[in-house]
Amino acid sequence: MAAKPSLAHTPVAALVTLEQLLDPAYPEGWREIATCLYVQLRGRAEVAQLGDVRLAQIALALTEGLRAEIGGAQPYLSKGVDYELSLRDRQILAEYTGRNLAALARKHNITERRLRDILDVQVAEEVARRQGTLALDVPPADPLRSDF
Repeated sequence: MAAKPSLAHTPVAALVTLEQLLDPAYPEGWREIATCLYVQLRGRAEVAQLGDVRLAQIALALTEGLRAEIGGAQPYLSKGVDYELSLRDRQILAEYTGRNLAALARKHNITERRLRDILDVQVAEEVARRQGTLALDVPPADPLRSDF
């Protein structure tokens, strides 16, 4: 599996092309976002052939789009650990055959007990998704309220 591109492992020389496009007064937070986007684009085989100049232009355009849409706000950008674990957990359910518990535990570097817990949650969520909310799950209306 190829390593994910990261700013920490990108040589400064690789960032020169983007830096040449950025105004020296460009806000530091937006500069960091543009740089992260550029690094990610450079690490994607399907777009890397566009070349560094075009990728830098795309990264800057994406950053400018974000700045125009959410500029002035300070959105919290989580690391997305819960999302990544959720993706992993759904993948585990997709890979589970009923006979490969030990192999999946090794593959995902977790215990078989933890794997069973993950499967229990994933199966319950899948059942709930397929069945939807049953009428018994909805609390009864309060007949004494008249706010309709």
